[in-house]
Amino acid sequence: MNTPGRRPRLRLWVKLAVLAAAGVVAMHAVHLAIGNRLARRALATEQAVLGRTIARLVARQAADPLLVNDPVTLHELVSSATEDDDVAYCFIVRDGRVVSSSFEGATPPGLVALRAKGDPAPIIVRSGDVRILDVIEPILGGGVGDVRLGLDMRSTASMSRELAIELGLLAVAVILGGVVAAFFTGRSIARPIDGILAAADRFDPSADAPVPEVSPRGSREIAVLGERFNKMMHRLRTAHAEQARARQKNVETDRLVALGSLVAGVAHEVNNPLAGLKNCVRRLEREDLPDGKRREYLALMEEGLVRIEEVVRQLLDFGRPHPPRLEPVEIARITGEAAALLRPLLDGRRIATRLLDGVPDATALADRRLVEQAIVNLVLNAAYVTEDGGEIRLRVRRRGAELGIAVEDDGPGIPAEVRDRILDPFFSTKPEGEGTGLGLSVTRTIVDAHGGELTFEFPPGGGTVATVWLRAAAPARASA
Repeated sequence: MNTPGRRPRLRLWVKLAVLAAAGVVAMHAVHLAIGNRLARRALATEQAVLGRTIARLVARQAADPLLVNDPVTLHELVSSATEDDDVAYCFIVRDGRVVSSSFEGATPPGLVALRAKGDPAPIIVRSGDVRILDVIEPILGGGVGDVRLGLDMRSTASMSRELAIELGLLAVAVILGGVVAAFFTGRSIARPIDGILAAADRFDPSADAPVPEVSPRGSREIAVLGERFNKMMHRLRTAHAEQARARQKNVETDRLVALGSLVAGVAHEVNNPLAGLKNCVRRLEREDLPDGKRREYLALMEEGLVRIEEVVRQLLDFGRPHPPRLEPVEIARITGEAAALLRPLLDGRRIATRLLDGVPDATALADRRLVEQAIVNLVLNAAYVTEDGGEIRLRVRRRGAELGIAVEDDGPGIPAEVRDRILDPFFSTKPEGEGTGLGLSVTRTIVDAHGGELTFEFPPGGGTVATVWLRAAAPARASA
């Protein structure tokens, strides 16, 4: 089916048939023209030979009457020569004077003077619409005169036309046969290729459906092409599965690297409640502690345990692998949880995180944990280039039917010469040993899995704005 707005294209087998038919037509047109010309030339040559033969016979018989000056015999000779329907005239010339002629009246002077003395080549004479081939034959070597003979060329023209018609009919038959053969040959070549194209259009390496295969048919080369195509489809499915496993492994590796970066801050976050728990335990060991104070210490211990449990739960949720699940998620919840998860790490460097909710009630279609991992990667990169005591801003943005989570920092920005490579796996601008080079690559993999986009902006004043764009959920799209 043709796509609207585009011109319909001829199918391959139609192109092959048209090309072959055009070649057959051109070839036989050239053959017809050359054959017709050669036939006309052969007929003209044959007629010239015939005219010379007749003229030679007349010349032999006219030698004696011409020597004895016998005009009666000469007249009988030229008259008998014109009894053939193809002979238009015959006359004998001696010393530039006509001594005998088949013309009833005087021989046309222009015809006599048309041929120069000593010119033996045949010439064509026109008499109205009639073309006449004029030949000359000397009598006794030309010493006593010449015989001039005119052959009517209408029979030759008629034979030439008949030959041209026959050749033309033959050429038409051959052309029609060639067109039909080209049609079926082109179709037999192109139909297997059409099957390969249809199978390629149906093939989706990420789908669970069986790999579409084509049945090898057609000529040996086309059949081999079909077999190679089937093998290539299976290799593509296998390669895609391997690539998907490698991407998933990169995501898990990056998650572990991020967990390692968070451990130091989490240890501080856990140590504070533990210190409070130890103090409460020491106080509770005293037997003279009033009941009210005892209940207060127990409440503080419970609060500390809840805090430790929450920190551990966030780490476990962040580090536990799971299949992606797309569902409506509030953007504010994702940014808030990512900021809370990184808070212990950022507090050690006195880096503040400011949440700027530029789009109220923004809901995106996303996997909360995967998007949270992507935001954590961006915030970790921003924290690396932010000075102690600085600030990182998380902003919600809108772009048509998409919602964006922007991470803004005030660092030096990304050098222009490496901006095209920052998404490449294992590429890092950090010193060796301080980065795996997977953070941004995994972030892009997560965003691509959501059908979104990862963009970077570099304000003139410095810094970087990295934005994760996601599809807005149904309520947000409706309100938009």
